[in-house]
Amino acid sequence: MIRDKALATASGPGHRLWEVKFGQHPVEATKAGKPVGVRSPMSWTPDEVRAGGMEVTLMDGSKAVYTWADATRDPGWCKLDWVIADSSRGKLANASNVLDTTWEAPDGKIVPLDGFLDPYFQEVYLDADSIPIFSKLVKELSADTVDDYVEALEHEVWKYTVREPSYGKVARRLYNVFRMNGHYAEAAYIRELFDEPVTALYQVAALIRTLDDAANSGEDFDVETMTAEVDRLIMSAIQALDGPEEAEMVGHLLKLRNSIQKRGGEADRAEDMTDVQNAALKAVNDYFERALRSVPEIDAYLQEIVKRPP
Repeated sequence: MIRDKALATASGPGHRLWEVKFGQHPVEATKAGKPVGVRSPMSWTPDEVRAGGMEVTLMDGSKAVYTWADATRDPGWCKLDWVIADSSRGKLANASNVLDTTWEAPDGKIVPLDGFLDPYFQEVYLDADSIPIFSKLVKELSADTVDDYVEALEHEVWKYTVREPSYGKVARRLYNVFRMNGHYAEAAYIRELFDEPVTALYQVAALIRTLDDAANSGEDFDVETMTAEVDRLIMSAIQALDGPEEAEMVGHLLKLRNSIQKRGGEADRAEDMTDVQNAALKAVNDYFERALRSVPEIDAYLQEIVKRPP
């Protein structure tokens, strides 16, 4: 069903299939030069979906081919992603379709397709009619699920503070940690940070990949739509930044705009897009690090996290 859906919607006026998540890698390997871990989702390109197979390089250097039939044995996280264009609004966006099937077995056990029953610790909005189903799911969660959830978040805080510094990701995880452990003042402070204009640069970094995919798609996306999207990114950068940072970001975006208008070479455009992404993520990272460390309680918590073993 998923493969049929992917093939039927691979391309068309104003949309293009980007990737499909289906199956889980059985062993460590690399795919297209990027590492994949055990039980990480298999990411299929449209061409791989058509061919019904993908090639990976195993840790011993040998090649392996996984077929679509192989993936069906352990579907895991099932997700389809498209790039879409709304020419009337001049906007690009990503659209996703997640198949998160969960059923109740004859013995009453709740079984999720991907093998993971999500703990409901984000904001949950329920209609009264949903309460019976929600109550069934909660019964499947162990008594220490909250502690396990916080521990997992704190490990990610360590990861994005020490190993792969990204204070925007740190802030998102700290917000939930502080909500769960009762530090509501700190949680409220972090929540307010996401309303600042500089956080719009997150969208700049995310949309660059969307623009790249659209620009490489031939006739599916018109130049006017992509140019209008870059114009919006320029306005976001002007509102979020000042001085040299603003000038650098706008300069990168203007080069990108010219490349798209001229249908420039992929290599030149890729360099422009990488420059924009790096500049946007650096600005966001610097902003969140300054904001988080300006609060003594949060700074002390981060210092304690850094001292923990990996």
